[in-house]
Amino acid sequence: MANTISLMSNVIRNVVSKNRIRYKGERFDLDLTYIYDNIIAMGYPSPDKLERMYRNCQEDVLKFLDEKHGDHYKIYNLCLERIYDSNKFHGRVAIFPFEDHNPPTIELIQKFCKDVDSWLKEDVLNVVAVHCKAGKGRTGTMICAYLLYSGLQKSADEALAWYDEKRTKDGKGVTIPSQRRYVQYFSNLVCSSVPYSKKMFKVCEIRFSESSLLKNLGTVKCKVFVLQDSTTENVKEHSSKKWTVDFQESCVLNINPSLSVAGDIKFEFEQKSSEKVIFHFWLNTFFVQNSSVCESDGTLLKCTYTLKKSEIDGVHKDRKHKSFSEDFKISILFEGEACFNDETKSKKQPKAALENQDISVNQHACNQYLRTYNSW
Repeated sequence: MANTISLMSNVIRNVVSKNRIRYKGERFDLDLTYIYDNIIAMGYPSPDKLERMYRNCQEDVLKFLDEKHGDHYKIYNLCLERIYDSNKFHGRVAIFPFEDHNPPTIELIQKFCKDVDSWLKEDVLNVVAVHCKAGKGRTGTMICAYLLYSGLQKSADEALAWYDEKRTKDGKGVTIPSQRRYVQYFSNLVCSSVPYSKKMFKVCEIRFSESSLLKNLGTVKCKVFVLQDSTTENVKEHSSKKWTVDFQESCVLNINPSLSVAGDIKFEFEQKSSEKVIFHFWLNTFFVQNSSVCESDGTLLKCTYTLKKSEIDGVHKDRKHKSFSEDFKISILFEGEACFNDETKSKKQPKAALENQDISVNQHACNQYLRTYNSW
């Protein structure tokens, strides 16, 4: 009877894990993958009797890690929604929580990478096992960030592609646009000699590309969340007031008075009639200037940060263009104090040049910083 239940559980787990690559062998069948010999991505190790019928059984994960790695493993739990007793894994559990289907804050990425790096450098035998709930999106975001931090991968695209191939059968590991954008952000940060800081900007206007499909949404409410530095205890989220835009009348949302923001910000849009969230996306103000079309009079800096359809969470799923046109875009107009780095100081870049600027153009030129950027 016990064997029958075990076989049934394995069948269910394989169905639930979908295209995630599983570890099978030596009596184990786990939603677990080696991204590198010392970096493991896995699904949530559930202590719940019912849940472990379709997710990793905590006891099985414990047996696997104890047998394979002894005292040389450390687990990283990224779940904001689930915390278990770290004593189950000999106290070697670190918690870096953030919300499902969202990226982590830049500060949380930095803390995670430093902690992982410290553990792996303690002993050549040490390994890390990273998980969220499914062990895919959030897990992949953080692992890709560490691959860049450690120099194992040279660019965001390479890190994401490596993870996608190692973790999934269909090459779809980290698929949420904002999570992928934050891996790109972190790649640029690692490749830069400029330390991260929360740059202050004002959100003045949000523009939507005109479309007959957009009018079908009617009145939409916009909320902007400014997230504080998340810690191992909690994530502090502050919301601004709401604004509304009637797409039957206009494709421009004026933020009046303008909203001051700094650091990680989330824009969320929901249909007024149903209160259903239609789409959302995350940005970080530190990267606004280098990711925007900018104009400056020497004192005031005006930046237009544009996201294409494939870069907006939720909208990116509309591959057949039933709800949003193929060329749908959202542009956020920011204003801030003019501040240029050493390369652009006293230079006003032409608008045409900025429009063609690729956020990743300097990645390979700055690999010298990959192992030496320790100023955080």
